[in-house]
Amino acid sequence: MGLKLHYKDLEEITFNSGNVNYLIDIAGTKEYDHSFEYRGVKGSFKEIVLENFRIGYGCSYLDKKTTLLFDFENETVEMHFSLNGDTKTSMDSMHRDFSFCSNEHNIFYCSNSRGSFQMCSKHSHIFEVNLNPDFFTKYLPKDEMFDSFKELIKNHQAGFMSNHNYPITPEMHFIIREIIKCQWKGHYRKLFLEAKVLELLMLQMKQIQEMSERGTIVTDPVDIERMTVAKEVITNRLSDPLTLSDLAKQVGTNECALKKGFKKVFGTTVFGYIQDAKMNNAKKLLLEQKMSINQVADITGYKNPQHFSTAFKKKFGIPPSYLKEGKCTSKVF
Repeated sequence: MGLKLHYKDLEEITFNSGNVNYLIDIAGTKEYDHSFEYRGVKGSFKEIVLENFRIGYGCSYLDKKTTLLFDFENETVEMHFSLNGDTKTSMDSMHRDFSFCSNEHNIFYCSNSRGSFQMCSKHSHIFEVNLNPDFFTKYLPKDEMFDSFKELIKNHQAGFMSNHNYPITPEMHFIIREIIKCQWKGHYRKLFLEAKVLELLMLQMKQIQEMSERGTIVTDPVDIERMTVAKEVITNRLSDPLTLSDLAKQVGTNECALKKGFKKVFGTTVFGYIQDAKMNNAKKLLLEQKMSINQVADITGYKNPQHFSTAFKKKFGIPPSYLKEGKCTSKVF
């Protein structure tokens, strides 16, 4: 995509101070692995390049706050996800600076731009997808908000789909994790990545549209950080969940604020998130680990396997026995 990074006083390309590994598979999918360590900055970044988009993700570790300059050639629509860490970016083609905090996302367009990228946290983790603008605009719904963004692209004018960033939902995290952990090879990998990128784009646009219409945008970084920590605690204790009161105390808030904040940030209740996470884990255990229904029910926290089967069917539309008996079809999962 023509991205170059360098320090203020050096024209050296930062990535070139480390190692780059390059692979291409039978489907023509290109893969680059970058590792770098220079001037107190170290980390890694991986890029997966397909015909219509490029997936990139990586992490960095800093000794201190660091600013890099960048030159970006060509044009792109970027789905940007700040999984961890705070950043601030200035671009000569935009009238204002823009920042991302942990667990925030947005979509923006830029073309042939220069600017600076400030990493404000000691540990940063990002995930992004750069889309070909023609490919992206095919999937834009007919809506005033999206029409405005489409006009920016048409006029080659840098800008964001929304003036606000949005919280990364559990569903988005799950898809991002699936993309990063993808085990498919060749043509199946290409199909899988294309499907997941479109699914992630759909979730982004749907959330931006719905939250903007409802006026439920969360802008307080402290609230977002607390709810993100709460989600991590829940995920790590699925088999032995804390009470709402204990969870609220652990993240530094009260039970009422926890319930309201979690729903606003992630679009689901604490209980709803726990149930969805349990069922998704149960499906994985049944399909991949080949465990019995009784074993999975016990791991998921159900003393009665029948209660587990009822909850599983409510979530996925079929009883877990269908997975064990090989009756499920591609239409189900």
